[in-house]
Formats: sequence, structure tokens, C-alpha cells
Amino acid sequence: MNSNMKSLVKFSGYISLIVYFCLVILKKPIDLIEYIELLSESVGLVIFIVLTYEKWLWRFNPLIKTPKFKKEYSGLLKYNYGGTLGEKEVEISIKQTLLSTRIKIKTDEIISKSITSEMLEEDGEYVLYYSYKTNPLSEYSDKNPIQFGTCRLLIDDVEQFQGQYWTSSKTIGDLYFKAKI
Repeated sequence: MNSNMKSLVKFSGYISLIVYFCLVILKKPIDLIEYIELLSESVGLVIFIVLTYEKWLWRFNPLIKTPKFKKEYSGLLKYNYGGTLGEKEVEISIKQTLLSTRIKIKTDEIISKSITSEMLEEDGEYVLYYSYKTNPLSEYSDKNPIQFGTCRLLIDDVEQFQGQYWTSSKTIGDLYFKAKI
């Protein structure tokens, strides 16, 4: 279980206790049935609170050290395909919650979307690994067909970061990203 999941479970436990005891104080149950009814009421409130926290509010928690990405970046992709070197300008969109990160990259030829992703801490630095599938525009599908790849991004600064990628078609390369203003 990664540290973000652990912190969410711990947060859920604390919130559950707080909500339940607040309901007990406010509603002053008399018998066991009323206490049990308060449990079900508190579960609904806790689910709402935890989902809201996981999606948005975690970004404001200073105890969560996971890098908090901006939404849009522009960048440069340097590639090596069979000895042919090249560069492409790219746009990257990152959608992030406490437990997930989705990445979408656009070039003039393809759109790639992450299939899985994982933020890890390696030697005190955060690294985002993700696997993706490319979807070429139809006019480029012959020379640049659908492929799968993996990317490793070193996140030492969420304003600008870089990494490497490799694909099922034996393309390798480097990526450089900078947050849009």
C-alpha cells in the first residue's frame, strides 16, 4: 500500500470517528437502534468527505509530500527511432487526484494516453512512471502506427521536469516539460 493510500485510510478513520461523535452529540440518541442509525448516517457523510478529499482537498494538506502537478505543460520530445534522431513539440495534460495520475500527450502526429501510472519515491526524489498507448492521426498511421510505451519522469520541480521513454517499436527518447503560465 503506497503512502498516499495509507494517509487516505488514516484520514478516513479519523473523519469517521469525528463525524460519528459529532452526530451523537447533536442528535443525542437514546437506545441502541438510534446509535446504529447514526452509524449509517455517518458512513454516508464520511464517503462524501473522503471522496471530496481524494479528488481535490488533498492538494491543500501540507503533510502530503506528493508533487502536485499543474494541469497543462508544453514541452519537447527528443526521439531516436532506428538511428534517426528528431524532435517534436508536445503538449501534456495531467489530471491528478491523491491516488491516481492520468497523462495525455499531444504532438502533431499522435495523442497518447496513460494506461497505468505510479508515483514512487526513489532516493528521496519523486519519479512518475506510466505506461501508455499512442493513437496516431489517420494520415500518420502507416509510418507511426499504434504502439505502447513506458515513461519515467523525474519530478524534482512541478514547474518543469524531464524524463525518458521507450516504446514497443524500439523508439527511445527524452521528454522535457514546462508548466504553462
